[in-house]
Amino acid sequence: MNSREMRFSIFTFFSFILISVYAPPCIGDVLVEDDFEANKIDKGKWMPTGTWSVDDGALDVNGGEVGITVENNLTDFEFSVDFNMIAPLFAANFVVRAPDPNNATLVQVVADARNQFWWFTRVNGGYIVNDEDKLENDSGVHPKLDRWYTIKIVAEGKRYELYLGERGKELGLACTWEDDTHDEGGVGFRAGGGEHCLYDNVLVTTVGHSLAVNPHNSLPTIWGEIKNGY
Repeated sequence: MNSREMRFSIFTFFSFILISVYAPPCIGDVLVEDDFEANKIDKGKWMPTGTWSVDDGALDVNGGEVGITVENNLTDFEFSVDFNMIAPLFAANFVVRAPDPNNATLVQVVADARNQFWWFTRVNGGYIVNDEDKLENDSGVHPKLDRWYTIKIVAEGKRYELYLGERGKELGLACTWEDDTHDEGGVGFRAGGGEHCLYDNVLVTTVGHSLAVNPHNSLPTIWGEIKNGY
């Protein structure tokens, strides 16, 4: 074996060791995931309304009330999704802990001059909406039409936390509230008459789901150092 082959063999060996040791372990579980790249609604994942469609890799929700996941026994979780409001400025409605479409906890973006979030519930088909449940948006991001944003809702016990940011950027805490009307169910989306919104990259995980990796000891960093040495 010449010196070049030996150097390549050593590099390959150490690369294998690093992948084994530094591949980031996943904390928690992915419960629901859909990027809609198949350009169709996966009936194994969703119970859609008749107005749902998929176009260009995004879910198009235009009226039709509540559609939810088939998985309807979620308790504590993190629900992240990208959204793009077509019209109006309160078109985005997120559904959590819905055992069925007639029973759910919901939160709506109110992105007009009020710049708020409004949470409410649905019980046996009737909406329970209280004016005092309008919450100020403290994220620093004021959503506009025809732009993509990311929202994350953390449901843990009776506490809800909502985070908001522009898609691809860091999310900020927008608001929190407490409610014990529903303690488990699916997630999804609602659109009333005239409300039209796009959704993409749905991800539901257990609370605290992350990749446990120290950025200073990450595989790309160490691998880069090894390659520089050879």
